[in-house]
Amino acid sequence: MQYSLKYLKKLPTLCVAQTDNLKIQTASKRVWLARTGVLDGEAYNNRVSVEELTKNGWRVVENYQAR
Repeated sequence: MQYSLKYLKKLPTLCVAQTDNLKIQTASKRVWLARTGVLDGEAYNNRVSVEELTKNGWRVVENYQAR
């Protein structure tokens, strides 16, 4: 499921990482919204990274541009 930028911006930030804000966290999934954009070297603005917990730790399973 891809979340819209409007939806993610309305959510509280649960944690702040170096370049991203954690917006959703469950026992097995995390959704991060980047604070960086094209001017910072990103491929596009509003990058969302979705991580899933595996037996080896957290793994990015999807990146997309929130619109």
